[in-house]
Amino acid sequence: IATDALTGKLIEPANPAKRGVTYLTVYGTGLGGVENRPGTGSPPSVSTFSTTDTLPTVTIGGASASVSFAGLAPSFVGLYQVNVQVPASASTGDAVPLVLAIGGQSAKTVLIAISD
Repeated sequence: IATDALTGKLIEPANPAKRGVTYLTVYGTGLGGVENRPGTGSPPSVSTFSTTDTLPTVTIGGASASVSFAGLAPSFVGLYQVNVQVPASASTGDAVPLVLAIGGQSAKTVLIAISD
């Protein structure tokens, strides 16, 4: 799932991301080890981030996106978040592919809406 990092709204045709402007928060599971690992069954700290040991790569509409954070989502148990900016060169449309990869493994492609 991908949301607007500032508003928390789901990125969809009625609320598209804007190329070169919108920052996204992408949520998922299974991104591996983290620094500042919380105790089993405990949420990560909201003051000391639990960042992934390996920085993922993200492409949006065929363009590389800049990853500004990757780690456990504060206050949630077992949920990761990756923050990225939609590249200015990303393609536009109602079903633009977002692909996250880490450690040589790609997650399932997510389709998001992007406008100019």
